[in-house]
Amino acid sequence: MTVPTSADPADPSWELLPALVLRSAGFPWQLVESLTYRQTAALLGELATLERRAAEVATRMRASARLTRGQQSKLRNVRPLPPSDIFDHDWLAEWNEIAEQATRTRDQLEPTVAADAATVNAALAEIRTDPRINDAIVCSSPAVHRDLVRGATGGRIRRQLAAYAQRLAAKSETMSFFGPINYGRVDADSDAATTLSWAGHREIRVRQAHCAARVNDAVQTMIVDDDSLVTHLVPIRKTTARPPRRDDPAAELIRSVDGDRTLAELAAAGGDEVTRTVGLFRAAVAKGVLTHSWCPPATTVDPLRWTLERIDEADAETASRAAAVRSLLVKVLGLLDSYPWTAPERKLAIQAEVESLLPTGGPTNRSRFYNDRVIIHEAAVGTAQLELRGQLARDLRAAAAPVLDLLAHEAELTRVQTNRAVARRLGPGRTPLLRALSACADMSIEYGGQLSTELARVVGEAGPEASELDVAGLLPPVPAPTAPVLCSIDVLIGTANLADYDPGTTPLVLGDIHDAALLTPWALQFHPAAAALLAERDAAVRRALGDQKAINVISRRTTGLPPLEFPGVVLELGGSATAGRDRIGLDELWLDSDGEQVVLRGASFPGQSLLLHNGELDTAVHTALALPRIRRAVLPTLPYLPRLRWGNAVFSRRRWLVPSAEVQTLLRGQRDLDLLLGAARLVTERALPHRFFVKSPAERKPVYVDTASPDLLKGMARLAATADHLAITEALPAPTDAWLRDGELRFASELRCVYLRGGGQ
Repeated sequence: MTVPTSADPADPSWELLPALVLRSAGFPWQLVESLTYRQTAALLGELATLERRAAEVATRMRASARLTRGQQSKLRNVRPLPPSDIFDHDWLAEWNEIAEQATRTRDQLEPTVAADAATVNAALAEIRTDPRINDAIVCSSPAVHRDLVRGATGGRIRRQLAAYAQRLAAKSETMSFFGPINYGRVDADSDAATTLSWAGHREIRVRQAHCAARVNDAVQTMIVDDDSLVTHLVPIRKTTARPPRRDDPAAELIRSVDGDRTLAELAAAGGDEVTRTVGLFRAAVAKGVLTHSWCPPATTVDPLRWTLERIDEADAETASRAAAVRSLLVKVLGLLDSYPWTAPERKLAIQAEVESLLPTGGPTNRSRFYNDRVIIHEAAVGTAQLELRGQLARDLRAAAAPVLDLLAHEAELTRVQTNRAVARRLGPGRTPLLRALSACADMSIEYGGQLSTELARVVGEAGPEASELDVAGLLPPVPAPTAPVLCSIDVLIGTANLADYDPGTTPLVLGDIHDAALLTPWALQFHPAAAALLAERDAAVRRALGDQKAINVISRRTTGLPPLEFPGVVLELGGSATAGRDRIGLDELWLDSDGEQVVLRGASFPGQSLLLHNGELDTAVHTALALPRIRRAVLPTLPYLPRLRWGNAVFSRRRWLVPSAEVQTLLRGQRDLDLLLGAARLVTERALPHRFFVKSPAERKPVYVDTASPDLLKGMARLAATADHLAITEALPAPTDAWLRDGELRFASELRCVYLRGGGQ
């Protein structure tokens, strides 16, 4: 049994990889703060205080006669009352003093709003002409940049600029110079001071442009469709290992593929016409059964450059046949090399030129990932190098370990319960994995639910007034997971200065949680010791796996980012793995079920149970057959949840579930003052902070809202139209508690930490 406690630094249950990825915003918090009506907000705060005082005084009113309508109106609107014998003299004096202050405050609102509006309008004018902001916008939304260039005005462009301001300043997304990659290292054995070396947010060492995945798909289509070139490709089998069915027209071709002979050589050896062999090959590639020697692995960071290198390594005849493809690749790569540092207008032209060279038709659907929406995207590396030492370094593992235990147990329960549901669907017996995937395609994941139930209990016992709750000692002990657990957590440190870190007090906020070890070739593409760090990661993964056989599922590359690939055997399910990996065919895997439990087995591993590797594939079958997929805690559905922590490890910020109708009612005003008054009422009635993140179930990402900004409030009102409820969470760490600073400028940041634990401990 593993009972989460204040983890002993010597406790070996969880391993934290020493290499960190420092993710940060490329623009300071001050950017989004420039959109706030700060003076108006201060007046509204004073007015809210006066109105609360007036409400308390009103409860003590004792009138000797029936109130007139005018008197009732003045009480309701906190206005001074004229002299009257029906009121107690002292009470009336107290009321009128408060009401007169409230009236004076209200009288200041209109001119103050006008002054704040002028300041914010000037800030927006600077935002829309700022070269770096325009660069960021053209990289992620060319259409918005075109609107800015043609001088678009009005509410829509204003909302879009506000939305970009909150995204660029409040989010730590790794994309281009406005979300640069930086690196750090944890040294828990050192008691030396933590150090940060940084040349500032404007210093970007490298900007590297990449194409969307659909561009590589277009290149591959061009290669396979080239009649003069296709016969010189070497077909390679994937996905399946056993001989195809005899009724498959491509059966003989697939059986003859050995990874050495070209398509022309295979046709000659089989006595078949080349044109027929080519047709069968193209059909097999389209089905995902075959690939070829010039198709880059799905996990390759730069697939276009990889393809160019294969062409340049080819013999003279093959290279001559590939001259058109090579010329195209050289042209596209030249455009990509010139892209990062060029002006926004030139970027638009390059985007259009790449699209014209390799027409892709755009994304097949509205992508939820920024890297898919534009045909070119960037990765960039800054100059920051963080060396975490001392107690902070130790607490990154020790303080997080008890929470990780809770989440790992919940992941194990989810795996077990979903596994049982799949077993019941399939019934007793053996089922090929491919058939199981089809039979269970409509199933939902069966979440464990135990943690949510226990959290609901302790929150209920704490009462509605609790602002935070330390659950240490309040939850029942949980057993250690029986299977290995691999995960990554984006940790936010709630202090304005890392030197001021106070063990047990300074919040370590566990942000996004990913069920995979996300120290990847993509994340490390700019690190000088990338190969050594990946070897260090793989060694840790092998330690955690122990004797457990884990199968990497290599999916098709559908976004600008490559899929994950870790140590162990690979199953090419749409994508191709790197050369030299041990592969297993989809047709070599089956499920043994007794009706209550299902086990994944493979012909290459007789008598052994297998688990799928990788994460973030939200299907019932994957969850049932995978390593425990650690996720954020599934929280009880309550109108309000206090901040939940174990010691100083915060695993849930304060959260409010607010009906969208309430938000729309309070934020329905068109005037800035009406919006600010509505937001002030929402804050007062719901006891909300003035700054928070709000999320709709219909959207992938939350948005940052400052209730002193009418432009951000308009975005919140529009978000309320997308769902019945909105989830509002506190901004923790607060914008003022940002330790990553460039002079007076404060930057949002987080540390991507990889945690691993072996099973059965």
